[in-house]
Amino acid sequence: MTAAKRELVLVAAAFVALTIVLTFPLALNLRRALPSDLADTLLATWILGWDADRLRHGLRGVWDTPIFFPYRGTLAFTETLFGLAIFVAPLYWIAADAVLTYNVAFLLSFVIAGVGMYLLARELTGGRAAAFAGGLYYAFGPFRMAQIAHVQMVATGWIPIALWGLHRYFATRRARWLAPFAVGWVLQALSNAYVGYFMAIPIAVVAVEGLWRLPGHRGRALIHLGAASLLAGAVLAPVAAAYYRTRIDLHQTRSIEEIASLSADARSYVVGKNTIGVWRWLPTAVGTDPERELFPGIFAIALAALGLLTANRVPQQRRWARLYGLIVAIAFVLSMGPIVRVWGTILTTHGPYGWLLRIVPGMDGMRVPARFAIVVVTGLSVLVACGVAWLMDRVTQRARTLALAVCLSAIVADGWAAPIPIVRYSARGRAEDRGVASWLANREPGALMHLPLRPAEYQTLHYQFMTLAHGHPIVNGYSGYGTPLLELLDSAASPLNDTERFPAAVRMLRSIGIRYVIVHPGDYDATSRAASVPDRTIAALRASGQIAKEAGLPQVTAFELTPWSAPPVDDAPVTPIDWRELTASASESRDRLQNLFDGNPDTRWVAGIGGQNGSCWVRVQLRSVADIARVEIQIAERSIGDYPRMLRIDGEDAAGRTHALYDGSPYPELAAAVVRDGRYPRLAISLPHNQTVALWIRQTAASRLGWSIHELRLWRYDASGGIR
Repeated sequence: MTAAKRELVLVAAAFVALTIVLTFPLALNLRRALPSDLADTLLATWILGWDADRLRHGLRGVWDTPIFFPYRGTLAFTETLFGLAIFVAPLYWIAADAVLTYNVAFLLSFVIAGVGMYLLARELTGGRAAAFAGGLYYAFGPFRMAQIAHVQMVATGWIPIALWGLHRYFATRRARWLAPFAVGWVLQALSNAYVGYFMAIPIAVVAVEGLWRLPGHRGRALIHLGAASLLAGAVLAPVAAAYYRTRIDLHQTRSIEEIASLSADARSYVVGKNTIGVWRWLPTAVGTDPERELFPGIFAIALAALGLLTANRVPQQRRWARLYGLIVAIAFVLSMGPIVRVWGTILTTHGPYGWLLRIVPGMDGMRVPARFAIVVVTGLSVLVACGVAWLMDRVTQRARTLALAVCLSAIVADGWAAPIPIVRYSARGRAEDRGVASWLANREPGALMHLPLRPAEYQTLHYQFMTLAHGHPIVNGYSGYGTPLLELLDSAASPLNDTERFPAAVRMLRSIGIRYVIVHPGDYDATSRAASVPDRTIAALRASGQIAKEAGLPQVTAFELTPWSAPPVDDAPVTPIDWRELTASASESRDRLQNLFDGNPDTRWVAGIGGQNGSCWVRVQLRSVADIARVEIQIAERSIGDYPRMLRIDGEDAAGRTHALYDGSPYPELAAAVVRDGRYPRLAISLPHNQTVALWIRQTAASRLGWSIHELRLWRYDASGGIR
């Protein structure tokens, strides 16, 4: 083994030991507990279990996770964590223990971070002691220890590894050093998409500075850098494409208000977590906002300032101190988001982050600009190494050991968090969820809906976690985004709350493929339990006449619904009727009738504002008799509760006689419409063959909500051919 390899092994061993100590007592509870809490931690545990299982199957179906049924591409609702999963998947295959797998990935992330920064700082300062100090701060500084609930923020050790490869390339001009650069960038993007974007800033700064200082051969260097970047881009392209498809299909973007609310204030950098470091007694130490507890420590800042201020006295470090000081400054400004605030005072509403939002694809899908702080920490770690290197050169040989011990102890004191909080959790999940999984083992394939849909705390994650055991998709889900269907079903206007037409709501569930409904009375909030909501829900399901089997499981009642038989579809060709052939009248809001056919989905005809008595109607006169095949009633996300509870469509013939073409609760059509397009659902009502000159469309149920139609379209059967 070469001296360089021995050095790396010793450094890695040191960081393994430090990780065990500084994350105590997790190493003693690898199969029995998770760090922090059961929010994002349990989500990441489930993701790693899912990734590992799909890696075993050649990534088949990896994007279609078993949550948020019936939507597809749901892994793209959050971080994929592929960059972690590829290292720990074999452990999951052997142990079948997602908790153990997560904890190993979590601990491994600290080791990679420490070793990665050691390599970078060793390259820039040339000193082992300085490099170890930089790695220690990067791995265990207060910012990263405040993020232990977010493994994706702990798994950021690939940033310094990518930068190390880039520096080695400029130092040697050997293209092989661009391999760790490209691999590091890819693995970082696969571990944390935020940081995959954010690390482009230090990469760009280092690359521009390196190219500028090259005495020649810039064209060759540009080719090498371009090739490495293209290779990284090619590896990431399938992942980016999956995110893009999901983003377009479900309109997943963050509003400027949400992004601004999760941006840093300059004050955030003096706000620490009240469980971390020797400075936890400071009045600015809190424990309520992990996204804006960005305190970098005091001892480390002093060492970084020393490295920056003494750079002019150490020519070989001057270049790097200035370069990484610039990176710190840029990242600090960007972390404040599109609206720059200093102690609550707005400096500008056009911050540099806002410029990136406008020009960088995908930036509007990330809601926490404050996470740019990890780039600040990257730069500070290099400056800490520069400061320690200067000290080591200024003390006597005899005093170096003591000086280094003091520096390392101070860095550890800044981020000391042991014993870290842990919460007991088994890979087998809760007892009641194990009972559900056992019951499902002998049941036919089909989707589940757990009730309540969104419990008061983190019970949804228990449901989600157990999909690793039973394999059935669930309607519920906990992730970075939700789904339009879940938003509707969990809203006050949900068909599930329509007690008068509950059998129609059950038909709706069956129509979209839900086979099982699992009611967890203990997971309802206290108010719902006091109002007997779980008992009334169970009684309503029993009375729906659509239950094939019922099972009383521990703390749970499980229902198997009768399989859905889709009504026969008339495959005769149909063609749309031009709106100019239609004339409309209505029971009210006649001045809004033009909105039915104006092609603008944001305008609407509305009736029954303040409540309906079931007498609202729209009559559509045709220019000539037609065989109407389908009526499409478009609503919108902003008025999603204004759908018809009971819909009656009558056809009027040339003699003025009317006959019913549709009469019922259009809940199956509503669910299908919301799944197709959550922003502007179109309820497609199929009609039997008829000879109609006018259609009467009535909302016949009493409701406390209004009835909206944003667009109305008619389709006719066309025996001569047409579009489907």
